[in-house]
Amino acid sequence: MPSCLKCGAELAVNEEGVAPVLCDRCAGAATGRARRSMSMAGMGRYPVTAALLAINIIAFLLQQIPSLDITDWGANIGPLTLSGEYWRLFTAGFLHANIFHIGVNMWCLWSLGRLSERLFGKWQTFLIYMLTGVGGALLSIASDPNHAELGASGAVFGIVGAVMAGVKFGDLNISAGEKRAVFSSAATFAVINFVLGFSQIGRGVFGTVDNMCHLGGFVTGLLLGLPLGAFIRNKALQVATVLVTSAVLFAAGRELFQTRGGEAQKYVASAYAKQGAYGMQAEYLEKYTHDHPGDEQALLELGTAYARMGEYDKASEAFRHVLALNPNSAEAKEALEELHGALPGSNAPPEKK
Repeated sequence: MPSCLKCGAELAVNEEGVAPVLCDRCAGAATGRARRSMSMAGMGRYPVTAALLAINIIAFLLQQIPSLDITDWGANIGPLTLSGEYWRLFTAGFLHANIFHIGVNMWCLWSLGRLSERLFGKWQTFLIYMLTGVGGALLSIASDPNHAELGASGAVFGIVGAVMAGVKFGDLNISAGEKRAVFSSAATFAVINFVLGFSQIGRGVFGTVDNMCHLGGFVTGLLLGLPLGAFIRNKALQVATVLVTSAVLFAAGRELFQTRGGEAQKYVASAYAKQGAYGMQAEYLEKYTHDHPGDEQALLELGTAYARMGEYDKASEAFRHVLALNPNSAEAKEALEELHGALPGSNAPPEKK
């Protein structure tokens, strides 16, 4: 009887008198090793995509540790981002709400990221991910300053937009037939997902869908993909493209923060006041009143926060600032009287009777 070359087990002979070289168990193990080897080789050929997947997965695992509060720290929470926590525009693209959310996004990223690395290159793909993620995050909070957003989908749509623009108008080193196939597939992906995002069916399947984030990422990807594809043989012009796109995003973000930042700071301060976190309330009101020194109500709230913290000198200064703006402010006069009692200029609050 013939035997397996690996383990020596007896092998069955078929009707034609032929026996396999390996038994079923050894053949299965060899096939599994081959598949793992091919998978690792694929990751080696696309290191940026593999690294982005790893970062997202590690971040998701860290999110499961409640004491780290990584979601609260890194999600694109509109009022906090607009109040000055700008890093949230970057970190939100690596955080996810649940296993289904990250599963879908990572599947799309693995497929599209490898395509982007093949068409554009490694560092180009990384910057497409980062910049389109920021573009999506900006449009998300511009459309609704009070909501929260997280997930890699803005960057995924950004890669789709970059690929579509690159293969349609760029000078990529692929055949005309492959260009048509890639463009058709990317366009189909974008259309289906945008339609699902706006439809009741899509919302029923995926829950809350932030189409403004998707749209922001997609448009930023189009802006990046066209010149990156056109200048595929000129790295200096590709770098210039990235710098120009970064400047556009910076200008858009600056305008958004200047327009909405003040109201966001007051919103956050009010939220902290309701929680009894008067130190945080004062911190945000300090930022706001620094840029808006003529807002009497904000100064009154700042003075009240200082008083509740026991910082009576700062409270007195805030209330006197209100009186400098409006000498007839009854609220500021009453607050100062409560602070100083019968001894004007005293730093101690009046005794309670």
